[in-house]
Amino acid sequence: IGILGLGLVGSVVAERLRQRGYEVVGYDPMVSKLEGVEMKADADAVFASCETVVLCLPDGDVVRAVMDEMQSALREEHLIINTSTGDAETPHAQMIEATIGGSSAMLRDGCALLFLGGDSALIDRAQPILEALSSHRFHLGAFGAGAKFKLVHNMAIGLNRAVVAETLHFAQALGFDTKQALEILLQSPASSMAMKAKGTKMVARDYEPPQARLSQHLKDVRLMLAAAQEASMQVPLTELHEKLLSLAESRGFGEVDNAAVIEAYRGKV
Repeated sequence: IGILGLGLVGSVVAERLRQRGYEVVGYDPMVSKLEGVEMKADADAVFASCETVVLCLPDGDVVRAVMDEMQSALREEHLIINTSTGDAETPHAQMIEATIGGSSAMLRDGCALLFLGGDSALIDRAQPILEALSSHRFHLGAFGAGAKFKLVHNMAIGLNRAVVAETLHFAQALGFDTKQALEILLQSPASSMAMKAKGTKMVARDYEPPQARLSQHLKDVRLMLAAAQEASMQVPLTELHEKLLSLAESRGFGEVDNAAVIEAYRGKV
């Protein structure tokens, strides 16, 4: 199996495929080696040696650029699985979507969700690989549906993180110890998966290594705003969330874990 992009997500995809007995080859201009992965010199070499290629790239623009570049390398037997979140780019005839709901840590543990979009026959062909990545898979329709539902999912989880950040900062402003406040909240109806996953990181200001980078989520939030505008609907909470993430990014927290959204509150918002 070939993988293009071996960052947070791509490296975990490689790990899970290797655990299922697949030989994995990969290419990433920013990664020179990865345990158990045969590194190739370029994307052409990955396509030349693999019928199935998984794209774990930053966004839709990069996906389009890579696919344009790979036109001459594509063969009829190729199957391309795109995990990248982006706008609903024009699908390639041999491509399906498998966007990921959850962090790289959740993907490693096998509890992330896969939002599938594309031709049913291609998705059936990809099932052994998809099963290696997650047991929670949802075919949501034609190509583009996976990317759209990823935005729905990320809107909910991102706003939950922002609520946790504001709540902990509010507790601190009222004179409470944030560690104690978090311990109490986790035992209350106010608890959430976001609070369990990110609350301790926020209290400890422990954002390394990132499970999912703040700047990556900010990119997704901007896609949400664009999709909402296209649908002629108002998303005031997401508009505020975009401002918080932008502020945290401007303070140097873009490349760390998205729990750092709380850093937008640790100064004047």
